[in-house]
Amino acid sequence: MRSAYPRRHRLQKFFSTFPDGWPGAGLVILRMAAAVNAIAQGIRMLTGSSGAVSTFSALGLIAIIAGLVFLVGFMTPIVGSILALGYLTESVSLYFSSEASKHATAFTALYLALISLALALLGPGAFSVDARLFGRLEIIIPDRRPPPR
Repeated sequence: MRSAYPRRHRLQKFFSTFPDGWPGAGLVILRMAAAVNAIAQGIRMLTGSSGAVSTFSALGLIAIIAGLVFLVGFMTPIVGSILALGYLTESVSLYFSSEASKHATAFTALYLALISLALALLGPGAFSVDARLFGRLEIIIPDRRPPPR
């Protein structure tokens, strides 16, 4: 693909796109689905009674913070990858549990992992903090002109 401007190069960006309109609203809804679930699971970990209280408290706090950050759309590729890894770990551990009733929950966690991974790859959309900080900027450096004689 040849650019109309000879000195412009395609930039490698951390965020793929910042769509607005209906696609941007769709990304917000997907972010909400994954983030609200992470916040709810984090609260469940903090309030649940277990022998490993410090581990569950730390994981619960991380899940709540990651969910809130994902909800507003800040550092979406990084947080989306972290949530995808967390959901995938939860899915595998639930699937291999001895209780058959937890297998449906394992598939739910797998779906949330896929949603989080898709959002990490697609980007946050126009309705996010990332879009306000990093979106749709283009810097054009003019050709260097010789100094006057």
